[in-house]
Amino acid sequence: MVLNIEKLKSHPDKYLLDHIRGVRENTKKLTNSSFAELIAICHDLGKLNPNFQNKLSHQPIIGYSNHAYLSAYVFFCAFCTSKLNIEALKQFLKVNNITQNDLIELTVSIAKHHGNLPDFSPEWKYDEAFATILSKDEIYILFKFLEEETNLPVFEFINYFISIEDFRQFLLNKKLQKFFLEQFIFDGRKNENPLDFFINVQYSFASVLQADKADAGGMGNFIVDQQNAVQIFSSCFHAKLDFYLKELKQDSNLNKLRTQIRENAVRNIKIGLIENKKVFELTAPTGSGKTLMLLSLASEIIQNKGAKRIIYALPFLSITEQVENEVLKIFKGYETFIQRVDSKSENQRFEEIQKELDDNPEEEKIMEANILEFQENTFAYPFIITTFVRFFETLLSNKNAELLKLPNFSNCIFLLDEIQSLPPRLYGFFVAYLSHFCNKFGSYAIISTATQPSYELPKKHLEAQRFFNGYSKPYPLLPLSYFDNNLFNRYQIEYDKNNIDIETLKDLIISENQSVLVILNTIEDTKDLYQLCKNILNNEELILLNTHFAPRDRKLKIYLAKRRLREGKKIIVISTQLIEAGVDIDFPIVYRDFATVSSIIQSAGRCNRNGKFPTLGKVKIFQLQNKGKIRSKLIYRGKDYELIRFTKNSFTDILYQEKDLINVQKNFFNLIQSDLEWGKHTSISNHNLEFDFLKDITECQYEKIGKFQLIDEKVFGEEKLYYVSKNKKDDSFNRLLKINDEVMNLIHQNADISFIKLKRKNIELLLRKMSQQIIKVRIKSEDKKPDLADNRSYFDLFHISSSSYSFEMGIDLKGNDCII
Repeated sequence: MVLNIEKLKSHPDKYLLDHIRGVRENTKKLTNSSFAELIAICHDLGKLNPNFQNKLSHQPIIGYSNHAYLSAYVFFCAFCTSKLNIEALKQFLKVNNITQNDLIELTVSIAKHHGNLPDFSPEWKYDEAFATILSKDEIYILFKFLEEETNLPVFEFINYFISIEDFRQFLLNKKLQKFFLEQFIFDGRKNENPLDFFINVQYSFASVLQADKADAGGMGNFIVDQQNAVQIFSSCFHAKLDFYLKELKQDSNLNKLRTQIRENAVRNIKIGLIENKKVFELTAPTGSGKTLMLLSLASEIIQNKGAKRIIYALPFLSITEQVENEVLKIFKGYETFIQRVDSKSENQRFEEIQKELDDNPEEEKIMEANILEFQENTFAYPFIITTFVRFFETLLSNKNAELLKLPNFSNCIFLLDEIQSLPPRLYGFFVAYLSHFCNKFGSYAIISTATQPSYELPKKHLEAQRFFNGYSKPYPLLPLSYFDNNLFNRYQIEYDKNNIDIETLKDLIISENQSVLVILNTIEDTKDLYQLCKNILNNEELILLNTHFAPRDRKLKIYLAKRRLREGKKIIVISTQLIEAGVDIDFPIVYRDFATVSSIIQSAGRCNRNGKFPTLGKVKIFQLQNKGKIRSKLIYRGKDYELIRFTKNSFTDILYQEKDLINVQKNFFNLIQSDLEWGKHTSISNHNLEFDFLKDITECQYEKIGKFQLIDEKVFGEEKLYYVSKNKKDDSFNRLLKINDEVMNLIHQNADISFIKLKRKNIELLLRKMSQQIIKVRIKSEDKKPDLADNRSYFDLFHISSSSYSFEMGIDLKGNDCII
C-alpha cells in the first residue's frame, strides 16, 4: 500500500509537506538560487521511509530508518533517467544544460544536509578502484532496503512540487545502481568557472541548512525578523555616528588631522561607489583613528546602497573587545542590535533567560533562548564584531555548524582591520576571494592596514590570473602622503645587524634613562631577561608579560604599566609579541628582537604612539642569540624563514624614521608576492597537510579545505588549557564539573533534548566567564607539567594549583624554548 504523503511527518509535531514548504520559503528568503530551492524541496523526501515514520512515533524500528541518502538517491533516479524529467529539471533550475557535476552537486548536498560537505574529488583509499564521494556502505544498505520496500510514494512526493513522469521503475535498476556506486565521478576541470561552482555549492548548501534549522526549530519569521532588524539599525546608523563625531574634541593637531583623513576617505568612497566598486583599501598610519574611519565609510555605503549588515573582523581577541566597547558607546540605545562573537564574548539577555529557566523552564523562555543562540550562531545580528579566525574560516568552511553563518555574509559590509596579520602567502588570495564573493552576493569590503600590502595578482602566476578572471585590486581611499606628515613621524628605528646575547640586552635596557618596552620572540627569553633585570630593579619598575599569564592578570599588568607611564615614573615591560597589536600603550623607547617587517612596525606602533614626547621615540631592532640559538629562527621556521630573509633585504639601512617605512613595507610585500608560492599553505598541526587553494577549490575539496586553520595551534607544542582561580573563594571550576555531571545524567535518562541543550549552554556561558582566568599553554615533551588543584578535568581544561602560578611569573613550566 502506497503511503499518503499528506499524512507523513518530518518531525514529531510537524507534517512533512509543511516542513518542506517552510524550508523552501526560508531558503528563498536567503538566496535566489534555484539550486538551493531544489535541495530544499528534496532534502527530506527520504523521511517517507516507513521505518523513519515509526521512529518519530517511538514505535519499534526494524530495518533501515535513515533518510538523507534515500532522499539523494531518489532525486538522482528521478532526474537522470528520463529526457522529460531532465527537461523539467532544466526548466526548474533555469539553465540550458545540466552537467554531471551539477547532478553531483545536488545529490551530494541532499545526502549530506545533516553533515558536512565532503570532498568531491576524494583521494584513493586502500584497495578500492577509486574513492567515492558518498559512503559505499550506506549505499549498499540503502539498495537492500529498496529491494524490500517497493511501495514508497517517491514519485508522488516529487511530482507534488515539480511535474515529472514516473521513475519508480528505475530505483532497482542494476545499471543505474552501479553507475551511482562506481561512476559518480566529479571533474572540476570541466567547470567553466571553478570558483563560481565552488561558492555556489557551498552557499546553496549553507542556505538550506539555515532554512531547515529555522523551520525545524519552530522559529517562525526568524529570517524576516532579522532582515528587518538590519533595516532598522541601518536607518539610525548615520545619525548616531554623526552625533558622536560632532561631539569629538578637536583639541589637538593630531585630532584635527584624524578628522581630515576620515573626511577625505569618505569623499573618496563616494566616488568609488559611483563607479560600482565593491572592495576598498584603507591604508592609513597607526593612530589615525581607523575604527571611526571604518564606521564612517560603512555609513556612507549604507546611505548610498541601502541597508546592510556589518561584520567587523579583527585579528586578535583583545582588539575585538576594544572595538565592541567603542561601538556600544557610539550606538547607545541600540545595544540589542550589536553582538561580539568570539570565545570570550557574552550575551546579557541570554544569561538572564538562562537564570530564569533554572527556576522556571517555561516553553516561551526556552524558545527565546533557542532563538538568541541561533541568532549568534548564524551571525544574524545587524552588527557583528568577530575575529579573523571566525570570519575567514567560515568563508572556506565545509562544516555544518560554521556554514550556518554564510548566508548572512551576503548584502554585508565587511570591515577588516590589519589584513597583513593573515599568513603572508594567503592575504592576497583572501582579498581576491573576498572580492569575488562581494561581487557575487552584493556585499562590500573595506580592507584596512597601517602597512602597504600588495593586492595585485602575481603576474607570473598565470593560473591565478585565470582563476580570478576580472579581478581588480581594491579601490584606494587615501593617498600615501599622510605617512609623510610630521604628526605621524613619531619614532626612529635603529637596526643593529649584529647578534647580541641576553646579558648585553640587559645592560642596554638598564642603561636607558627612560621607560622601555622590550618585545622578544619566545616566552623563555622574556623569563630569562626578567630574572636578570629583577636582580637590579624593584618589582614596581619591572613587569613580565606573556601568554603564561591569565588574560585578567595580563590586563592588570598593562594597566599598572600605563599608570606608571602617566605618572612619569620609569617602567620596564618585558613582553612577547602579544603586546604588538590592540594595546594602546605609549613608550619613549622600544626594543624589538628581529621579526618580520609587519611585526616590527606593529611593535614600533607602541613607541611615541601619541606623539607627545619632545623628540622622536627610539625603536631598537636587534637579533637576540640565547642558549646558542638565534631566537627569531625558533619562530620563523622552514618556509617561513623566507619572511626573515625578505625583512633583512627590505631593511637595507641602519636608521629609519617612521615616514621612511612605507617604502620598506612595499619592498617586503613585493618580495612576498614575487617570491612566495601564492595561495598555498602548509598546516603543520594537521600532519603537514598541504593546501593549494586554486587547485583544491577547482576540485571542490570541501572537506580538505575545511581543515584549514588560520592559526596553527600545535606548531610549537601540544596545547593545554589551565584554569587559574581568582581567589580562594572561586568555585567556578567545581561548578563547571557539577553542571557537566548534570548534563551526563540528563543524557543517560534520555531527557528532552531542549533541557540538555540549555544545560550545555550554561556550561558555555560559564566557560566564557571563566575565560579571563584560562591560560592556553603549549607544552613540549621536555616541559614539566604544572601541579593541579583537582584530579578531575573538563575535557582538556585542567584546574591549576596555586603553587604552580603567580602574578609575577605566571604559570610554572620548567622546560626549554617556551614560545608564544
